[in-house]
Amino acid sequence: MNDFDEISGKYREKSLVQQKAALKLFNILKIVDSDDIIDIACGPGHVTKWLGNATRGRVVGIDISEGMIKQAKSLYPDIEFRQIAIEDMDYDDEFDIAFCNSALQWFSDPEKAMAALFNSLKPDGKMGISCPATPNWSPWFGRIISKVSEDREIKPVFSHWKNPWFHLPAENDYRLFFEKHGFVTIFIKIDHEETDYSEDEAYNIYLSGAANGFTGKKYYDIEIDDEYIAAFNNRVKNEIRSESKDGRIILDFNRLYYLGKKAV
Repeated sequence: MNDFDEISGKYREKSLVQQKAALKLFNILKIVDSDDIIDIACGPGHVTKWLGNATRGRVVGIDISEGMIKQAKSLYPDIEFRQIAIEDMDYDDEFDIAFCNSALQWFSDPEKAMAALFNSLKPDGKMGISCPATPNWSPWFGRIISKVSEDREIKPVFSHWKNPWFHLPAENDYRLFFEKHGFVTIFIKIDHEETDYSEDEAYNIYLSGAANGFTGKKYYDIEIDDEYIAAFNNRVKNEIRSESKDGRIILDFNRLYYLGKKAV
């Protein structure tokens, strides 16, 4: 089972940050109504459907999660969805746009993923990526997790956790990474984004992404059980509550927005 299978049914209501980033990336891409689009790591297909409304071209959504793809096919039977990892994509010169929102950090083999994405695009095709960026991708999460990881019951187990995310040090490192894989940079920027949320919204945002990294069983070099996961997540919820003021809390993220064109 993929880490995102269990939350596929509630991903839309929890993924507030991802949806905000998707809109921003959409505006950067300037899609035209003839574009063929592939939505990388499409989740339950809500953004894929939105992309489909912007074009008369072919639209395909792919995701490694079986649960996400089942949800997407059920909700949007008129759209083509496929369960496959980006690293295993076999498309060749088929799309004008590759839309990749909030997923680069999860790629198990970023080098292979970029090669497959490059191959999927037509000559002069465009790649749009947004994702949490730099090792300090969320100062807010950093504060929360540093406190949780020092809890006397959490600390002995968390010491066996291995960071699952792909991050590069700075904006120029991302630019060089994409250009190494054949893209001409059109736009690149790392924005520091701050948004006010309720305590429940903040916790749901944690559950929609970061929780899968911090409590994913495959990211520990020892076996962890559901009791530990529940304790970890409950501790996160308590820290959110302690940081909030009048039931509200500011979440901040360093997020990359990149637009590149396939070099031919």
